[in-house]
Amino acid sequence: MRRTVLRKVTRRFMPLIGLCYIVLYVDRQNIGIAALTMNDELGISATAFGFAAGVYFWSYTLCEPPSNYILAKIGARVWIPRIMVSWGLVTMAMALVTGQLSLTVMRLLLGVAEASFSPGMLYFVSRWFPKAERGAAMSWIVTFICLSALASPLCTHVLIAMDGLAGVAGWRWLFVVTGIPAVVLGPICYRVLRDRPAEATFLSPSERSWLQRTLDAESERTGRTGGHSFRQGLSHPRVLTLIVVFCCVTFSLNGYQLWLPQIIKEFGLTTLQTGWLVAVPPMLAIGPMLWWTRRSDRRQERGVHFAVAAGTSAAGFAVAAVFLDSPVVAMAGFCVAGIGLYTALAVFITMPSSFLTGAALAAGFGVINGMGNVGGYFGPQVTGIIQDSTGSFVGAVAAFGAVMVVAAVIVLLLTRRSGRGAGIERGTGPVPAKEAV
Repeated sequence: MRRTVLRKVTRRFMPLIGLCYIVLYVDRQNIGIAALTMNDELGISATAFGFAAGVYFWSYTLCEPPSNYILAKIGARVWIPRIMVSWGLVTMAMALVTGQLSLTVMRLLLGVAEASFSPGMLYFVSRWFPKAERGAAMSWIVTFICLSALASPLCTHVLIAMDGLAGVAGWRWLFVVTGIPAVVLGPICYRVLRDRPAEATFLSPSERSWLQRTLDAESERTGRTGGHSFRQGLSHPRVLTLIVVFCCVTFSLNGYQLWLPQIIKEFGLTTLQTGWLVAVPPMLAIGPMLWWTRRSDRRQERGVHFAVAAGTSAAGFAVAAVFLDSPVVAMAGFCVAGIGLYTALAVFITMPSSFLTGAALAAGFGVINGMGNVGGYFGPQVTGIIQDSTGSFVGAVAAFGAVMVVAAVIVLLLTRRSGRGAGIERGTGPVPAKEAV
């Protein structure tokens, strides 16, 4: 029965969730493609662009805890559609920006609108997939994040083909076109998503019962069923450590994603060629990422698997930084870095559910994703400052690799401290329960 039930759940939810993630990342990163022409038209410097691109994560971080609290109370089925429609409208409104100030304000509003989407979806997945299959389910999400890179050449086509249409610049049309899918998908999510197995009409009564019993039994073994509050999920020691790790990941990931179009453009390529090359590293990452996360699932081990992936990304960034003046070698380095980054992300997002459940898990996902995304501000901002100061991206690319080394070391130390069979080291490790609220 296990295989049949999980196949039905996967087919029912994961394609839609994956499509939502594609739209999410397109709307986060479209500013990187728009910058190819927008920055010159609006007179925005590298430092100013880095600030506007990264400031999104401040409002995202501040709004994440309250948004997640609401999600835990009313359910993903209602709250996720609200989030999607909101961010779609804000994305479309970005076509109206006139300079650095208005661009910064709109990026702040985008952070407010998107807050709690990712932790909400991760929490949703944890409510439907047992731990042994959770890594594979999470890897679906990261697969679609990688697939969102295919939007880069499509966005460059919009940038070029629609430039001047109705007297409007191509980069403005880009924001309008990329904002529409989120508005459309919001109502669809409301119709498809369900908050718990008991509501799954696509499963038979016996299948619903089996799935709920399985998930409840795992919660009991973790020692968390009804035992931890939303508040405790915010302050768990391992949650606080994972915030630091995720800061490192988002520093490199968002700096890499938002600036890669401009880095590649400096190789002397056209805008269209740049769009296609930007899509290469994440697409190459899909196969290795799926294999590595499934290996992590089979062994029920997270820490070492994360560290290996993070180390791989650091090596790739090191190669790209050293050979940035050699386009072929630099692109090879960026491809290796992308494989490591996306794989590390896929392993990382399985970690909180190894020691938290219920409302505490929703809070844990929220605070890790929210506070950890502060690194997403510093990555683009530091890159812009280094570019303006040195006239080169070498220092920034090297910094991406350095912080991934830090992330790998922290997780390895935490794994060693936890010991075999506990928490992050083993996906099913117990943590003593505390008071119930």
